[in-house]
Amino acid sequence: MSRFVWVLALVLSAAPGFAQADPEELLRELGMGGTFALGNLAIRDIQRGNDPVQQFKRFFAQAKLPLSSSQEKQMKSIVDAHVKALVGNGENNEGSNRRINAEYTRKVNDILTADQRAELRRYRTEQIMMRGGLQALKLIMEDAQTPFTPEQETQAQAIYVDFNRRFDQMERDSKGNANRAHLDKLENEALARVVRLMTPAQRRSLVASRQGSITSKVKP
Repeated sequence: MSRFVWVLALVLSAAPGFAQADPEELLRELGMGGTFALGNLAIRDIQRGNDPVQQFKRFFAQAKLPLSSSQEKQMKSIVDAHVKALVGNGENNEGSNRRINAEYTRKVNDILTADQRAELRRYRTEQIMMRGGLQALKLIMEDAQTPFTPEQETQAQAIYVDFNRRFDQMERDSKGNANRAHLDKLENEALARVVRLMTPAQRRSLVASRQGSITSKVKP
């Protein structure tokens, strides 16, 4: 059986009319290995000696939308609380960490002006799409108004984590490269599992993203 045939058959059976675009191939473009941070950016920056508040200040200053002194104080309080919550929660509690990160994002957005939110959204979207992986896929679904359900997101996250774990365990040659055929098989299996999770509407959203009808526009 030729490459992708069984996955394409799955897609066609669930969503007629998709012969011109294979969702598995589109997922491949996003990169299975690009899992992107689950949002623990504040704590990781602190651990590297970077101050997230100063990073925000530099970012908005360069965008000619500087933080006010009041915003800066509120930002410091939010970041400190976020780091404390993540440290107390533990790195392996991914579901709870996602909730903490969502609350962190909400609080940061609340203290920003509309223009600052739009600029931060544009930058985050650009970075997420560059890094690919699950976060890029989620962004496509959300912008198309076909978001993953909590159950779908949990299942998709497990697929990406499992892929990275198995990839890390693969045998390497003297140059550190994995066997291409084995890697292709691993990736095809993971991509097919992600496709199975998606509804026909979500697959249509993924196909539409190829034409840029979703990802070319960054909503504030």
